[in-house]
Amino acid sequence: MKIENGGVPATREQVGMIDVAMSRAAQEVQAAMVIAKRFPRDETVAISRILQACKRKTLAEQSQYAYPRGGTKVEGPSIRLAEVLAQNWGNIESGVIEMERKERESIAMAYCWDLESNARDVKIFTVPHVRDRSEAKGGSVELTDGRDVYELVANMGARRKRACILAIIPGDVVDHALE
Repeated sequence: MKIENGGVPATREQVGMIDVAMSRAAQEVQAAMVIAKRFPRDETVAISRILQACKRKTLAEQSQYAYPRGGTKVEGPSIRLAEVLAQNWGNIESGVIEMERKERESIAMAYCWDLESNARDVKIFTVPHVRDRSEAKGGSVELTDGRDVYELVANMGARRKRACILAIIPGDVVDHALE
């Protein structure tokens, strides 16, 4: 196996550590799938838990986003609501992985996987290391600080993670939660 980091070949020790990590990750996925099949979700109980969570005032206040765009209002369920839906629906794994960081952009993946039904939604996307600002504020700014880049990738990833979760959770459950 030839693995490179910035054009430098990995050492045998690094390759060995990568092999161990990959093997462990595969075992974790297999275990999660076995548990999901062994303990399938009870949709009635899951919906009840979701609706109970949605009664919390703090979640209700954060459950939707809205912003103006092109003379219209864009709105929908927030990432916070999507995360509560996934947690309470059960047997779901979701997240964001920064797969590669280059000098001026990152390549990331957001995903949601229903371990019980094996339904999966994945979005791979590129995040330029640029913060967009209005022309009045000086226009776009290139990000060089690692923390700024991390926060930008996390923000862009959360949006796509939300889309992945909402693609997996049945629409009527999402609608019921929004009510």
